[in-house]
Amino acid sequence: MVSNYRIVCLSSALLLCGSIIAGPAVAADKVKPTQKVTAEDAFRQGVAAMSAGQIEVAVERFERCTELKIDLKECWYNLGLAWGRKRKFVLEAKAYQKAIELDPTYGRAHFNLALVLEDLGKAAESIVHYDKAIAAEPNAQDARLNRAMLLLRLKRVDDAVRGFRSATKIKESNPEAWFDLAQALEIQADPLDEPKRTKGLREAVKTYYRCLQHASKHHRAWYNIGVVHHRLKDSASEIAAYKKALEIKGGYTPALYNLAFALRDSGDKTTAKQAFQRYLAVAGKRKSEKRFIRAAKAALSRL
Repeated sequence: MVSNYRIVCLSSALLLCGSIIAGPAVAADKVKPTQKVTAEDAFRQGVAAMSAGQIEVAVERFERCTELKIDLKECWYNLGLAWGRKRKFVLEAKAYQKAIELDPTYGRAHFNLALVLEDLGKAAESIVHYDKAIAAEPNAQDARLNRAMLLLRLKRVDDAVRGFRSATKIKESNPEAWFDLAQALEIQADPLDEPKRTKGLREAVKTYYRCLQHASKHHRAWYNIGVVHHRLKDSASEIAAYKKALEIKGGYTPALYNLAFALRDSGDKTTAKQAFQRYLAVAGKRKSEKRFIRAAKAALSRL
């Protein structure tokens, strides 16, 4: 999932804002009890507290900001961010909803609300807010990618593919957008009848290569290319792809494991033995590899 939580700044000219986070112009602990605090002061203090990792203080300051100026959407948005840091997701969602009530076209609030609703298991509502985030900011690639990934998890594969395709058009240089699209194309193609299945899997391979054009050391893309070639029964290309993945990340256990079996199936028993031994050495006694270690040991014993 793409997470693009950003602290936003007040539009007031009184505040100087960076591209990500407002500068700590007034620290929360430097305000005297008798000093009159404005909404802008409380906002600055909340931002300073967030920057310092003082989340409790940030929540209190952003809440104070909303009390002093209830119609300031940025205070509600940043209050949502602060609640999110505390993993109080229901309160986080309520804060974003308040920001959206003040500005129904607030794209970032719709996007973050969609993320929270997804975490809360409210997929249908999440999609609604991803759609509104995209409508407010048509070039927001993160919203398109997250929406498509959610659709993929909901097994709405064709819709997900369309969503990923639209995301790649926003920023073609983003390798993860191509990687996500390629994975969706794999899932879309695999259950199809021939020749549509083969055509779809070959398109997935081409799309992984689009990912690699922008990130040549993307080891997972090389690994997935190997997996697709396995499905296409192209042993030589499968083995070559796993080896490329391992050139980039030598201890990548999925590639080590699959390479060993691919070599065995190709008839290269000597190299397969070496690959199984290498996999077992790297996998060690990891619990996450338990099932695969057992299978690798059984295959090695038969060679």
